[in-house]
Amino acid sequence: MNVLKSDRVTVVDVDDTLVLWNISEFPVERRITVDFKNGPVDLVPHEKNINTLLKFWKLGYTINVWSASGWEWAETIVKALGLESIVTNVGSKPLYYFDDKPCESWMGPRVYRDPKTGTEG
Repeated sequence: MNVLKSDRVTVVDVDDTLVLWNISEFPVERRITVDFKNGPVDLVPHEKNINTLLKFWKLGYTINVWSASGWEWAETIVKALGLESIVTNVGSKPLYYFDDKPCESWMGPRVYRDPKTGTEG
């Protein structure tokens, strides 16, 4: 059994959280091209969320990245963004969770920075 030896854990989604798909809609600081199973795709790194993630890491949080598109996609994006040194785990987004409490009671607040305005939503 692997043991995650941290009490400060955060989970980050990939699509429209770490990278943005509709590149024409967003101010572009940089673009990345990712070659995946169906060929290359152009994406915009969501810099505001990436910077927030870096702040969490500097505060000692363990960073886990997940995606509903699967662990391979999550790993591909982490590498494309150069975040391998701060990400502890990548995985598929859970389809179910088993707990005696609803996730809203223990998961903590959702953090998201709007890519156009920079405001938290």
